[in-house]
Amino acid sequence: MKVLHIIRREAGPLVQEIIDQYRTQGDVSILLIQDGVLAKLENHGEIYASINDVRARGVDVSYKLVDYPSMCEMMIGHDKVIVW
Repeated sequence: MKVLHIIRREAGPLVQEIIDQYRTQGDVSILLIQDGVLAKLENHGEIYASINDVRARGVDVSYKLVDYPSMCEMMIGHDKVIVW
């Protein structure tokens, strides 16, 4: 099962733990939006960040930057979407 976790604000250790549990069950991707682009996550897979939110906050990130159409495709392309 492909699961997309969308993180809207800085995530705590519980979020990272739950994402890691999902990784043991299948393919996991993470999408950072809004203040989520400020999150410090362990990079164990595909992590994407909204290019608009990164620019709006003036931060540099090492995640793959995506635009709105790409985010929509990600949501449609996953079996399950979880928003934090």
